[in-house]
Amino acid sequence: MVIAIDLGSNTFRVALIKKEQNGFGNEQIYEKIVGAARGLNESGKIGLEAKNRLFEAIAEAKSKFDFTKFKCVAVATEAFRVASNSEEIFSEIREKFGINFHIIDGQAEAKLTFLGVQNALRKLGINDKFSIIDIGGASSEIGEDGKFISFKFGIITFYERFKTLDLMQENAKIYTKEAREFLTSLGNRLIVLTSGVPTTIAALKLGLNYESYDPKKVNGYELKNDDLTWFVNELLKMDDKSADVAVGRSRKYPLIAGTLLLKELLNGQEAKFIVIDDGLREGVGAAYLKGIFQEIITKF
Repeated sequence: MVIAIDLGSNTFRVALIKKEQNGFGNEQIYEKIVGAARGLNESGKIGLEAKNRLFEAIAEAKSKFDFTKFKCVAVATEAFRVASNSEEIFSEIREKFGINFHIIDGQAEAKLTFLGVQNALRKLGINDKFSIIDIGGASSEIGEDGKFISFKFGIITFYERFKTLDLMQENAKIYTKEAREFLTSLGNRLIVLTSGVPTTIAALKLGLNYESYDPKKVNGYELKNDDLTWFVNELLKMDDKSADVAVGRSRKYPLIAGTLLLKELLNGQEAKFIVIDDGLREGVGAAYLKGIFQEIITKF
């Protein structure tokens, strides 16, 4: 078994990954919103509040997982690729917590995410060729096996740039134009949606809130285009306190931003949309247990 950590631009996700008969599974999971990309557009740095939230999350994870018994493999993505103080933060993490983070590029992130999604699909009995869309906090990865592109838009950076609903609606199509064209060129009849936006939409449709969220119930949910409009409208009807309960603290507007981006990406796609909670975190664990992690993060 291995402890796999995905430090995204918005969320810190940890899992104890084990080998199973039909692939790999999560023995134990933990995640927390740390909002690493908040303020990144303006400062070019990971902010002090985000850093403190991250350190609190690592301390919580260290109390829940046996880091003395299992190897830990940790990766960080777009916010840390561009922030000027990433190395300083990771040096402090190594000293305080003994965890060594690999800042991986967009291609490696997409490949590892694909592995995590592929493993989850196989467990659901789905073996069709598929594309993935992973809209993160500061970047979005799209592609299929052997062909990926990382695009420089994410829910936190997009929301912080435009702030208002009108401006986000006006700019979502412009921001996703190249990504939408690339997705269309792949022509797959199955598109798998992973990351917080689609999983939260699926959860709310299933009657789950942030506290009762269950990845096993979300995995395999078939998302319809109408679900995206419904989700935005539901969030707009909620006051901030209700939204905090429903979808997590301070996630209302970034989730609306992400849904608008996703809606533009899926517009005109003649495919089935399946939601999968598993992603980069699971892919990191699977790749390590298969002995291909180092090859993936150095290949691209």
